[in-house]
Amino acid sequence: MKRIINFLIIIFLLFNFKSYSQYDQEEINNLTHSFSFGWSNPISLIKSITDPNQDEKIGFLIDYQLNNHEEKFYRVHMKFSPFYSQPTFTLNNFLISFHKGKQLSKKNNFNFGHGLGPYFKCNIFRAQQTSGTQAFWSSDYFGFGAEYFIFFDYKLNENLYFNFLLNINFGLHQYYDATIINGANSQEYWGIKMANQQLISVSIKKQL
Repeated sequence: MKRIINFLIIIFLLFNFKSYSQYDQEEINNLTHSFSFGWSNPISLIKSITDPNQDEKIGFLIDYQLNNHEEKFYRVHMKFSPFYSQPTFTLNNFLISFHKGKQLSKKNNFNFGHGLGPYFKCNIFRAQQTSGTQAFWSSDYFGFGAEYFIFFDYKLNENLYFNFLLNINFGLHQYYDATIINGANSQEYWGIKMANQQLISVSIKKQL
Protein backbone atom coordinates (compact mmCIF):
# COMPACT_ATOMS: atom_id res chain seq x y z
CA MET A 1 0.00 0.00 0.00
CA LYS A 2 2.85 2.39 0.85
CA ARG A 3 4.41 1.75 -2.57
CA ILE A 4 1.13 2.65 -4.28
CA ILE A 5 0.85 5.94 -2.37
CA ASN A 6 4.46 6.86 -3.18
CA PHE A 7 3.90 6.05 -6.84
CA LEU A 8 0.81 8.27 -7.02
CA ILE A 9 2.58 11.15 -5.28
CA ILE A 10 5.49 11.00 -7.74
CA ILE A 11 3.13 10.94 -10.73
CA PHE A 12 1.17 13.92 -9.39
CA LEU A 13 4.31 15.97 -8.73
CA LEU A 14 5.68 15.27 -12.21
CA PHE A 15 2.32 16.10 -13.77
CA ASN A 16 1.96 19.31 -11.76
CA PHE A 17 5.51 20.46 -12.55
CA LYS A 18 5.03 19.86 -16.27
CA SER A 19 1.77 21.82 -16.22
CA TYR A 20 3.17 24.92 -14.55
CA SER A 21 6.57 24.94 -16.24
CA GLN A 22 4.96 26.11 -19.51
CA TYR A 23 3.88 29.48 -18.08
CA ASP A 24 5.54 32.58 -16.70
CA GLN A 25 4.42 34.07 -13.38
CA GLU A 26 1.85 36.43 -14.90
CA GLU A 27 0.22 33.63 -16.86
CA ILE A 28 0.16 31.41 -13.75
CA ASN A 29 -1.71 34.14 -11.85
CA ASN A 30 -4.35 34.22 -14.60
CA LEU A 31 -4.96 30.47 -14.70
CA THR A 32 -8.36 29.26 -13.51
CA HIS A 33 -9.15 26.21 -11.41
CA SER A 34 -12.21 24.05 -10.88
CA PHE A 35 -13.24 21.23 -8.54
CA SER A 36 -15.92 18.61 -9.16
CA PHE A 37 -17.69 16.18 -6.87
CA GLY A 38 -20.25 13.67 -8.03
CA TRP A 39 -21.67 10.22 -8.68
CA SER A 40 -19.31 7.94 -10.60
CA ASN A 41 -21.48 4.89 -11.32
CA PRO A 42 -25.16 5.77 -11.90
CA ILE A 43 -25.79 3.12 -14.60
CA SER A 44 -24.23 0.13 -12.83
CA LEU A 45 -25.80 1.09 -9.49
CA ILE A 46 -29.28 1.38 -11.01
CA LYS A 47 -28.82 -1.97 -12.80
CA SER A 48 -27.81 -3.64 -9.52
CA ILE A 49 -31.13 -2.64 -7.95
CA THR A 50 -33.00 -4.84 -10.45
CA ASP A 51 -30.35 -7.59 -10.68
CA PRO A 52 -29.92 -9.58 -7.44
CA ASN A 53 -26.67 -11.09 -8.76
CA GLN A 54 -24.93 -7.69 -8.73
CA ASP A 55 -23.66 -6.16 -5.51
CA GLU A 56 -22.79 -2.65 -6.66
CA LYS A 57 -22.04 0.10 -4.15
CA ILE A 58 -22.47 3.81 -4.80
CA GLY A 59 -19.37 5.41 -6.28
CA PHE A 60 -18.01 8.94 -5.94
CA LEU A 61 -15.70 11.07 -8.05
CA ILE A 62 -13.44 14.00 -7.24
CA ASP A 63 -11.83 16.10 -9.99
CA TYR A 64 -9.36 18.95 -10.04
CA GLN A 65 -8.92 20.88 -13.29
CA LEU A 66 -6.37 23.55 -14.25
CA ASN A 67 -7.46 25.72 -17.20
CA ASN A 68 -5.41 28.03 -19.39
CA HIS A 69 -6.68 30.65 -21.85
CA GLU A 70 -6.14 28.55 -24.97
CA GLU A 71 -9.16 26.31 -24.25
CA LYS A 72 -6.77 23.62 -22.96
CA PHE A 73 -6.66 22.12 -19.48
CA TYR A 74 -4.98 19.59 -17.20
CA ARG A 75 -7.10 17.35 -15.02
CA VAL A 76 -6.66 14.98 -12.08
CA HIS A 77 -9.57 12.54 -11.82
CA MET A 78 -10.26 10.15 -8.92
CA LYS A 79 -13.18 7.80 -8.29
CA PHE A 80 -13.99 5.00 -5.84
CA SER A 81 -16.84 3.06 -4.22
CA PRO A 82 -16.42 2.97 -0.41
CA PHE A 83 -18.27 0.46 1.76
CA TYR A 84 -17.88 -1.33 5.07
CA SER A 85 -18.70 -4.98 5.67
CA GLN A 86 -17.56 -6.07 9.10
CA PRO A 87 -14.67 -6.35 9.68
CA THR A 88 -13.37 -4.86 6.39
CA PHE A 89 -13.46 -1.34 4.95
CA THR A 90 -13.05 -1.29 1.17
CA LEU A 91 -12.48 1.29 -1.55
CA ASN A 92 -13.70 -0.69 -4.52
CA ASN A 93 -12.77 0.31 -8.09
CA PHE A 94 -10.38 2.98 -6.87
CA LEU A 95 -9.03 4.80 -9.94
CA ILE A 96 -6.85 7.85 -10.41
CA SER A 97 -6.01 9.37 -13.78
CA PHE A 98 -4.13 12.38 -15.16
CA HIS A 99 -5.37 14.03 -18.35
CA LYS A 100 -4.56 16.68 -20.88
CA GLY A 101 -7.74 17.97 -22.48
CA LYS A 102 -9.21 20.56 -24.79
CA GLN A 103 -12.49 22.44 -24.88
CA LEU A 104 -13.95 21.92 -28.35
CA SER A 105 -17.08 24.04 -28.19
CA LYS A 106 -18.56 26.73 -25.97
CA LYS A 107 -22.04 27.93 -26.90
CA ASN A 108 -24.55 29.69 -24.66
CA ASN A 109 -24.63 27.66 -21.43
CA PHE A 110 -23.00 24.50 -22.84
CA ASN A 111 -19.33 23.47 -22.92
CA PHE A 112 -18.07 20.39 -24.75
CA GLY A 113 -14.59 18.85 -24.84
CA HIS A 114 -12.43 15.78 -24.46
CA GLY A 115 -9.10 14.55 -23.10
CA LEU A 116 -6.70 11.64 -22.76
CA GLY A 117 -4.22 10.40 -20.18
CA PRO A 118 -2.89 7.50 -18.10
CA TYR A 119 -4.79 5.84 -15.26
CA PHE A 120 -4.06 3.46 -12.38
CA LYS A 121 -6.72 1.38 -10.62
CA CYS A 122 -7.04 -1.17 -7.82
CA ASN A 123 -9.23 -2.27 -4.93
CA ILE A 124 -8.05 -1.03 -1.51
CA PHE A 125 -9.16 -2.61 1.74
CA ARG A 126 -8.36 -2.67 5.44
CA ALA A 127 -9.58 -5.16 8.03
CA GLN A 128 -10.60 -3.95 11.48
CA GLN A 129 -7.90 -4.29 14.11
CA THR A 130 -8.54 -7.03 16.66
CA SER A 131 -6.89 -7.94 19.93
CA GLY A 132 -3.35 -9.15 19.35
CA THR A 133 -3.32 -8.36 15.62
CA GLN A 134 -2.31 -5.32 13.59
CA ALA A 135 -4.51 -3.93 10.84
CA PHE A 136 -2.90 -3.35 7.45
CA TRP A 137 -3.99 -1.64 4.25
CA SER A 138 -3.95 -4.05 1.32
CA SER A 139 -4.82 -3.90 -2.36
CA ASP A 140 -5.52 -6.15 -5.32
CA TYR A 141 -7.04 -6.19 -8.83
CA PHE A 142 -4.50 -3.73 -10.18
CA GLY A 143 -4.72 -2.15 -13.60
CA PHE A 144 -3.17 0.63 -15.65
CA GLY A 145 -3.53 2.03 -19.12
CA ALA A 146 -5.04 4.94 -21.05
CA GLU A 147 -8.31 6.73 -20.29
CA TYR A 148 -10.19 8.79 -22.88
CA PHE A 149 -13.09 10.98 -21.80
CA ILE A 150 -15.71 13.29 -23.25
CA PHE A 151 -17.41 15.91 -21.11
CA PHE A 152 -20.48 18.14 -21.35
CA ASP A 153 -20.92 21.09 -18.97
CA TYR A 154 -24.19 22.92 -18.47
CA LYS A 155 -23.92 26.29 -16.75
CA LEU A 156 -26.20 26.60 -13.72
CA ASN A 157 -24.98 30.04 -12.63
CA GLU A 158 -21.86 32.21 -12.89
CA ASN A 159 -19.30 29.66 -11.62
CA LEU A 160 -21.32 26.48 -11.15
CA TYR A 161 -21.84 23.73 -13.75
CA PHE A 162 -23.60 20.41 -14.10
CA ASN A 163 -20.97 18.04 -15.51
CA PHE A 164 -21.59 14.88 -17.57
CA LEU A 165 -18.63 12.53 -18.22
CA LEU A 166 -18.17 9.58 -20.56
CA ASN A 167 -15.02 7.58 -19.71
CA ILE A 168 -13.41 4.78 -21.73
CA ASN A 169 -10.47 2.86 -20.24
CA PHE A 170 -8.18 0.44 -22.04
CA GLY A 171 -5.21 -1.20 -20.35
CA LEU A 172 -3.54 -4.13 -18.63
CA HIS A 173 -5.51 -5.55 -15.70
CA GLN A 174 -5.07 -8.17 -13.01
CA TYR A 175 -7.80 -10.73 -12.46
CA TYR A 176 -8.31 -14.17 -10.89
CA ASP A 177 -9.87 -17.39 -12.11
CA ALA A 178 -11.24 -20.00 -9.75
CA THR A 179 -9.03 -23.07 -10.15
CA ILE A 180 -6.87 -25.44 -8.13
CA ILE A 181 -3.18 -25.28 -9.01
CA ASN A 182 -0.45 -26.22 -6.56
CA GLY A 183 -2.99 -26.24 -3.76
CA ALA A 184 -4.23 -22.72 -4.48
CA ASN A 185 -7.91 -21.93 -4.93
CA SER A 186 -7.39 -19.21 -7.52
CA GLN A 187 -4.90 -18.29 -10.21
CA GLU A 188 -3.70 -14.78 -10.96
CA TYR A 189 -3.74 -13.54 -14.57
CA TRP A 190 -2.98 -10.30 -16.37
CA GLY A 191 -4.82 -9.34 -19.52
CA ILE A 192 -5.57 -6.41 -21.81
CA LYS A 193 -9.18 -5.34 -21.44
CA MET A 194 -11.64 -2.49 -21.41
CA ALA A 195 -12.50 -1.27 -17.90
CA ASN A 196 -15.84 0.50 -18.02
CA GLN A 197 -17.29 -0.23 -14.60
CA GLN A 198 -17.94 3.50 -14.36
CA LEU A 199 -18.64 4.41 -17.99
CA ILE A 200 -20.89 7.41 -17.27
CA SER A 201 -20.50 9.86 -14.38
CA VAL A 202 -22.32 13.01 -13.29
CA SER A 203 -21.08 15.75 -10.99
CA ILE A 204 -21.29 19.38 -9.93
CA LYS A 205 -18.32 21.51 -11.00
CA LYS A 206 -17.29 24.68 -9.17
CA GLN A 207 -15.00 27.08 -11.03
CA LEU A 208 -12.70 29.21 -8.88
